[in-house]
Amino acid sequence: MLSLITNIASEVASNALAQNQLAENLSIQQLSSGKRIVQASIDPAGLAVALEMSGLLGGLNQASINSQNANGMLQTADGALANVGNALTTMQQLANEAADGTINDTQRQALDGQFQALFNQINNIANSTQFNGNKLLQGGNVTFQVGATDSANDQLQVTLPTISAGALLGVSLPTSGTTLASSGASKNVAITVPSSNNTVTLGAAAASSGGAANTAAATATNGQLSAAAPAWVQISVVQGGSLGSASGIQVVVKDSNGNTSGAVPITVSGANLALTNVDGLGFDLALGSSGDTYNTGDTITLAFGSPGGYSTIANQVAAQSVITQTNTALSTLATYRGQVGASEQQLSTISSNLSSETQNLSAALSSIQDANIAQTYASFTQQVVLSQASVAVLKQADSIPQQLATLFQ
Repeated sequence: MLSLITNIASEVASNALAQNQLAENLSIQQLSSGKRIVQASIDPAGLAVALEMSGLLGGLNQASINSQNANGMLQTADGALANVGNALTTMQQLANEAADGTINDTQRQALDGQFQALFNQINNIANSTQFNGNKLLQGGNVTFQVGATDSANDQLQVTLPTISAGALLGVSLPTSGTTLASSGASKNVAITVPSSNNTVTLGAAAASSGGAANTAAATATNGQLSAAAPAWVQISVVQGGSLGSASGIQVVVKDSNGNTSGAVPITVSGANLALTNVDGLGFDLALGSSGDTYNTGDTITLAFGSPGGYSTIANQVAAQSVITQTNTALSTLATYRGQVGASEQQLSTISSNLSSETQNLSAALSSIQDANIAQTYASFTQQVVLSQASVAVLKQADSIPQQLATLFQ
């Protein structure tokens, strides 16, 4: 039917042109974005799956970063433990040297100075080793998020070691208020004298004191400490003699913290056979009987610690004990490093699995949402040609009423 009022052919051509342009615009969106699903209407189910997989993939990518950070944290801890091990190895060598009978106590004191510096350095390492503000050698648990979900399978909990020089060496220094004992199960101070003929006793009466302590910061309480004990206290004879004589002997007191009684020695003589408030720690010490003799250069050493565990090599007996302590400490440290290393190995496996999982998930997501460029470009070319054809046909369809008008001429 030919009509001047309604141009059906033009409407058909116009509708086809609109459809072709929509398809062409869709192809342009897909080519410019690289994605097949640029509108929810294209593939609703595929879009839902792609969104869920994109979220999971983002979680896996972050978990991979987390595992790398966790590995760096544990490597920092392991490096610090290695330095502690180096210090313990040197301390063991010093203890072996100090335990040998070919050297004297003066030389052992020099070795002990180095030993104490390493003892303190271990504590410094333990207290200062951090990762992003978290202390690594002070114990506790840390949980690493190494997966994309909030489940135990996607979390790794690691127990951090608790490190201190005293704990590694089995040394617990007596604190304020502790009762000192040189024998028995509660022994916490080892006393070494220059000769088996000399006797030294804890808790002597203050009234029999032959001189003041090197500090006056505390009041003598005989057997109890008024402050935390140092690693050791050494009483050196600077003028020898018999305790029964009028002149007696003269001693100088010093400790591992660097405190000393100074240039004026303490005199012990006659009936006054005790030191009051030794080293300002609040306990007294009797230096045997009136018949005991001390020679210039003799030393009396008090090593503080738990039974069998004294953090000093200033005398031969203590040095021999420290050899065993350092062996035990190195064994304990090896266990800690093994635990940290096992966690590092576990993180390495987790990182490898995350990489594989991410790769496979990315491939699956690509097959759902990514555009097939070759196919999409072919479709785009087809839509361009169809649009051009539609424009040409529409032009011809619009001229049909003009052709009918010639019938009236």
